[in-house]
Amino acid sequence: MSKTGKQGLSHYVDRVMKEKHLSRRDVKLRSGGEITDSYVSGIISGSAKNLSVEKLKALARGLRVREMELIRVAFGLSDEREAHQVADQSHNLVLVDLTTKNVISNDVAEIAQEVIGLSPADRMVVLQYIKRLGRAQRRGQRKRRSV
Repeated sequence: MSKTGKQGLSHYVDRVMKEKHLSRRDVKLRSGGEITDSYVSGIISGSAKNLSVEKLKALARGLRVREMELIRVAFGLSDEREAHQVADQSHNLVLVDLTTKNVISNDVAEIAQEVIGLSPADRMVVLQYIKRLGRAQRRGQRKRRSV
């Protein structure tokens, strides 16, 4: 997660908690105990490192907000930019034909099937996440080669 995303998430969580009059303990209880109050405190202060998708989901449950909204904030994706991209690129969705599923590995076919069922806005979030994941992985490979 970028520094901007971390700051945005920190402010977002703090704002939502104030708007809903929630304590860190309330968030913990609403999440079913999947995120601790001290972890919520770390997110607000910006000291929490390497937030996992599971922690973001637990935080969304604890705050009672949509998971995709929280992920957008965490990755620094603005709704305005995303809406523009969705409008411009909605025709880019490629449907996987059943006959080619045999060529594609099962996990890729399963991912494609899940993505097809998402709204255009949610598909854009997934696409941005995959691009960032790919960039991070390529950077890691370059570092290992140079050592």
